[in-house]
Amino acid sequence: MKGYRKNDLMKCEIKKHTTIEDAWDAINSTMYSGFHAKAPLKQIYMWMHSPIRTQIFSIQLYDIYSFVSVHLSRHVTTVPFVQSKRIDRDGNGTEDRYTLVNHRILCNAEAIMNMANKRLCYKASPETRDVMIMIKNEIERVDPDLSYYMVPQCVYRGGICPEPRPCGNYKVRRFKGIEDERNMRIILDKPE
Repeated sequence: MKGYRKNDLMKCEIKKHTTIEDAWDAINSTMYSGFHAKAPLKQIYMWMHSPIRTQIFSIQLYDIYSFVSVHLSRHVTTVPFVQSKRIDRDGNGTEDRYTLVNHRILCNAEAIMNMANKRLCYKASPETRDVMIMIKNEIERVDPDLSYYMVPQCVYRGGICPEPRPCGNYKVRRFKGIEDERNMRIILDKPE
């Protein structure tokens, strides 16, 4: 791919700070007296309700390209901590978009799924996609149920691609703008 630069130095470490009990406590606090949630995390993630935000992660990325760090910082539901390359802090004034930086993200499961929707898309920069695949692989190690839901947005949207020009890597229907809910239903139900 023209312009693509593979980075073999990057690595990722992920720590999960909460447990399924935190999600159950959140569910139970919203339900009627005597209700006791015992749903597995995979089901809780599938529901996409607020208890998934109880699952908190820290993602430590080492030696990723500076422009990839910028892409990841665009997700406002995450808290990024990016290595400064100022001249008084390890910089030399020649840094560019391919300068390697360390990047830490504090976020919840919902933020990770949303980030994956955008950054696993084949329209994302290949370097950014490589980092997101690395994150997904590490999430699989600490929370395989969450990893299952880390998919490109066309997969998440059931085959609807919102990009101006779909990538062509998945069999998707082009999203052309919907006037109302009834039309949305027609597009989803229309046979191929």
